[in-house]
Amino acid sequence: MAKKFRKLFLCSECGNEFTRWSGKCPSCFSWNTLSESEASVRSSLQKEKQETLTLVSEIPLEGLKRVSSGVPEFDRILGGGIVPGSFMLAGGEPGVGKSTLILEIARRFSGSLYYFSGEESPSQIKIRADRMGVNSEKLFLSGETLLDNLCSRIELEKPDLAVIDSVQTVLCPEIDSTPGSVSQLREAAYRLMETAKKCRVPILATGHITKEGAIAGPRILEHMVDTVMYFESDRLNHHRILRAIKNRFGPVGEAAIFEMRSTGLTEISNLNIVRMEKPVPGRMFSSFVEGTRPLAVEVQALVSRTLYGPGKRMAEGLDSRRLNLLAAVMEKFLKLSLSDSDIFINLAGGLNADDPALDLAVCSAILSSYREVPGDDSTALIGEIGLSGEVRSVGHLSSRIKELASLGFNKIIIPLSGSKEDYSQNVELIGIEHLSELPLIGKTDNDFKLEGTLS
Repeated sequence: MAKKFRKLFLCSECGNEFTRWSGKCPSCFSWNTLSESEASVRSSLQKEKQETLTLVSEIPLEGLKRVSSGVPEFDRILGGGIVPGSFMLAGGEPGVGKSTLILEIARRFSGSLYYFSGEESPSQIKIRADRMGVNSEKLFLSGETLLDNLCSRIELEKPDLAVIDSVQTVLCPEIDSTPGSVSQLREAAYRLMETAKKCRVPILATGHITKEGAIAGPRILEHMVDTVMYFESDRLNHHRILRAIKNRFGPVGEAAIFEMRSTGLTEISNLNIVRMEKPVPGRMFSSFVEGTRPLAVEVQALVSRTLYGPGKRMAEGLDSRRLNLLAAVMEKFLKLSLSDSDIFINLAGGLNADDPALDLAVCSAILSSYREVPGDDSTALIGEIGLSGEVRSVGHLSSRIKELASLGFNKIIIPLSGSKEDYSQNVELIGIEHLSELPLIGKTDNDFKLEGTLS
């Protein structure tokens, strides 16, 4: 059928099409993002067979049974495993470990895995696989980047999992532009999504990250895929964190934590919980939540007198404004003189958390350092502090208690409202209603010398 071509202008930010150029995108209001391209249009309409309508109750679900990738943390991010026919996108900065994550999946994946790499040659991938000890008999490598060849091979051979590394290297010869351009990414995303749904083959594609921290290409790329994941490192580059920001088959906001080693990626179940032979002041334990996953954390505090005017407030891993608020609450309701003291707060291991459930541990650590009385390493604290000093309940309390109990904490101080529930854990739960009910409150210096520890 005859075709004619018309000029279109595509926005590199939102992916919308326009018939005329303008300096500012009418859709997303970004400047200088419209680029010219040609789109083919059929000269006459063609009637095609319409899809039949099916009742939702009659749609079979046998084909939606999840398949394990072999990496429990990766499966949890996806909502329990890989869904057949799903199209997944994982973005990350250069060198963060996207290719290493693929080989880690290949090491443990029980089915056949086709690895199409346009950025590295098969020999380069082989070197990394030998270093990691990956010797799978079902891992097949290819440097193929032509879109037609990729889709036809997947449709013909139907592997259990196909990986494209990366989607910015895929080339469609019919489009007159370089790989990674807006038009190339649009076509690649649509064809790969169509292939995944048609053949019931899950496809995992990696993507580049721009300097703004977003996946390179039009936003429509993230709209078309089923799952969008970001692979990043912490601020000290000790760990790798995989986050799901979009998931049509599971929850969003989940986070998986890995440690990068010479032999590959290792899942991290708990972070920086170190027992010391001799307890020290200013050290408390709590739990924060990443997505729906609770993680135990060590909260450290240092309170020291200053001779140079008002005291400083510094927080590493926490919001400094939150520290100022908690210090003011402690001064008012605990009758402490903190204005002439420097207060430093740190989350051990370089972690970052914005969870109000850490408030109780932060206040207790400050109080422990201020009165120079060490805490008990078998005790943890969970709770949010209000402006009137009340201890408020927090979300995911049951899972936090379960996580802390599995790490050996036998006494947990929690909000009074939460202590009335049965969590079926072999721990002692102590419910408090106000900040003034914390241990060490209202005791004299002689009491501190006799007891020696906070329990």
